Amino acid sequence: MQPPAGRITIGQRVEVPGGRRGRVVAERLIATNGAWFYTIALDDGGNAEHLDFELRPVEA
Repeated sequence: MQPPAGRITIGQRVEVPGGRRGRVVAERLIATNGAWFYTIALDDGGNAEHLDFELRPVEA
């Protein structure tokens, strides 16, 4: 199963809740409800995981 078209993609730059920014490096499906979970490599170091609706695309 693939994420919905027009949503977040691997490699895309995003802003996570709290204003931190980074690049999407992985995605996984939550089988119980069909939502997508994304792993973001943050610009200031570290990783974060968020649901697709929590992420906001930003310009590169």
